Amino acid sequence: MKNSFIERNRKLVNILIAIFIVFSLLSFLIITNIYSKLEKNNRDASISNLIYKIKSQIEYNHKIALEYSSSDEVYEFIENGNKDYIYKNFRQGSYTLEDLDLSYFILIDKKNNIKYSNFTRDINKEESANFSAFILEKLKDINKVNEVIIYNNQAYYIAKSPIYKTDYEDNSNGFLYLGSKIDNNVIKNLSKDFINIKFISNPKASIKKINSNNNEAGPVKIKVKSKIVNNININEISFYDYNSKILFTVKVKKEIHLLNDIKKFTIIIFLCLLIMTILSLLYISNKYTAQVKEQNESIDKIVKNKTSQMKVTIEDLKKTNKHLYEIAHTDYLTKTMNRRNFFIHAQINFTEAKKNNELLCVVMIDIDNFKKFNDKYGHNTGDRVLTLFADKIKQNISEKTILGRLGGEEFALVIKNTNLEDAIKKAEKLKKKIEDIELKVDDKILKITASFGVSDNQNCDNIDEMLQKADKLLYTAKESGRNLVRSRLNFC
Repeated sequence: MKNSFIERNRKLVNILIAIFIVFSLLSFLIITNIYSKLEKNNRDASISNLIYKIKSQIEYNHKIALEYSSSDEVYEFIENGNKDYIYKNFRQGSYTLEDLDLSYFILIDKKNNIKYSNFTRDINKEESANFSAFILEKLKDINKVNEVIIYNNQAYYIAKSPIYKTDYEDNSNGFLYLGSKIDNNVIKNLSKDFINIKFISNPKASIKKINSNNNEAGPVKIKVKSKIVNNININEISFYDYNSKILFTVKVKKEIHLLNDIKKFTIIIFLCLLIMTILSLLYISNKYTAQVKEQNESIDKIVKNKTSQMKVTIEDLKKTNKHLYEIAHTDYLTKTMNRRNFFIHAQINFTEAKKNNELLCVVMIDIDNFKKFNDKYGHNTGDRVLTLFADKIKQNISEKTILGRLGGEEFALVIKNTNLEDAIKKAEKLKKKIEDIELKVDDKILKITASFGVSDNQNCDNIDEMLQKADKLLYTAKESGRNLVRSRLNFC
């Protein structure tokens, strides 16, 4: 019966097989082309993401430079050499530069004399002195810089900005240099999409003066060169300065496994389908129903197993992503937002408040006499003070209130939908709660107090203005005897 069936339908069977083979080949070519584009898009997205992060790091250095250079405290330090500013921001043993993701911080007066410099612990005194002399000489004729330079075969982000009082940009009394080193580890931390990343510097590259009205260095330019070798996609991302001189190159490698896996998978699937089709035609008279049933049961089982595995994998990825986010955005000691994360959320809240015409308040908080805890009882006690202090604040604020550690013993709050009077009341309540903290050290009970500066978004164009106002009010509270809350209402 089977042979009779095949003989009667031989022509039909041959036509069906021919159609299937043609369909299979066309489908294979179409799918291969689609996934080739996906592979290219995936590669381009990874490269674009890496370039964006490198450019973002340059802009981040520029933003930090503008923030510090427009501070009245920095201006007064250059003018009068006030050591309290250095202690407050860069006291010995602090990790201010690390918290800001910077490698160096240099202040000079208008005569190009260094008034203060600070480098991370991996840069020794001789290296820091040589580096300072190098950039001061190279950039002495440029007022503003937001660039990348090469020094001793190492690349550095660098930002230079004139120092001036708030709202007095034409009255500069010096310059600020700051930035961070770029090396293999930095680039690798920016992207995990590649199997290998190699940083290549060009020792001949340097910053040169350009013809510009404001005498300011411009952003970097990028060129990408790609090639495929032994199933590896190799891309060279070259960065050039504003004079089109090469600064450094990042060489990245990415394995092309998506397209190859799809090719193998597609070939196997179509071969299996072809065999199954031929067998189905040969046994269509008495095996069709049984085969379909068995096939369906097998597919259902595979789908259930894959679905279960996928759910477990997704849950694991969610947990891992959550943990990585907390590490990148949380202060390691106090478990509050770190400086960068706080500024991001603070800016978002300010933008929303301005858009919706809502109230917004900022509270700057600084632990009183914190240096005494470290000097008298050691840094371990100082860390316990910071931890107890942060925990007490977290226990007495709402979930919608943003809390962050800006550095050292300085913290800040952003309170939404709250007028200045209510924000002052909340600050007073926090002040009293902090007074209740008791820390036992060497059979002694230590008490903790803090000073507060409170500002609102009235007459403020950005979050930086609010923070600067709150910081000045905090300084007033310190001068008035500490353990006080100060706002603009105290001066009305």
